[in-house]
Amino acid sequence: MSTETQQPSVVYGRPVTTDGVPNRYSGTDVTPWTPPVPGIDNLGITSVDTFAVPGVGEYTVSFSGFVRVVRSEPTSDEWSNAEVYTNLIEMKMEGSCEELGPITVTLNPDCLSAGQIRTPFDPYAGEGPAAKACRMAVGAIFDMPKLGLKLVNKEPIILTIDDVRQIPPAGSPGKGQIYRMLPLHDIKHQDEAPVAYVTSLRFTMGGYLPKEEFGK
Repeated sequence: MSTETQQPSVVYGRPVTTDGVPNRYSGTDVTPWTPPVPGIDNLGITSVDTFAVPGVGEYTVSFSGFVRVVRSEPTSDEWSNAEVYTNLIEMKMEGSCEELGPITVTLNPDCLSAGQIRTPFDPYAGEGPAAKACRMAVGAIFDMPKLGLKLVNKEPIILTIDDVRQIPPAGSPGKGQIYRMLPLHDIKHQDEAPVAYVTSLRFTMGGYLPKEEFGK
């Protein structure tokens, strides 16, 4: 298992401790409309990202892999009032296309990728509990060996999931909130002009994975 993010220089949100927090793998029960106790969720994830390389072209790549997310203690035992803070502590996603070759996406250890799950201020009307919204600001490294590049985003990738009825929101589709283009910089020359851009990102959070998936 790769090393978890430690002592980041860029903090995108509230830190959540992993001390004493149990790992949750496949077989974990998830109860809708109920704030869970703290845990580290080991989940599958898939995404479809579109990259634009100026002067070269635009390419869409499908990825699959896993994420590990630590959750805080809920602020309330009542679903409607509960807020839960999250940190993305590990990620590995792999994809490829003919033009860009294989691409591996991992967390940028210089960033604390953090988020929150809470009831929106404008929940839609209806009977029963109000669904929550989930968001997370992520710093990533896009390793593209065919191009000899490792690219990083200096602006956070904002991952969002609406209509959250259980925590974790396994099986829920989400969207990367990108306004037209998100710059990607060469990790060795981060103060220079962007090398490429992410123009679209859509993902689906998968279910719990078995512990064996994380022993590599």
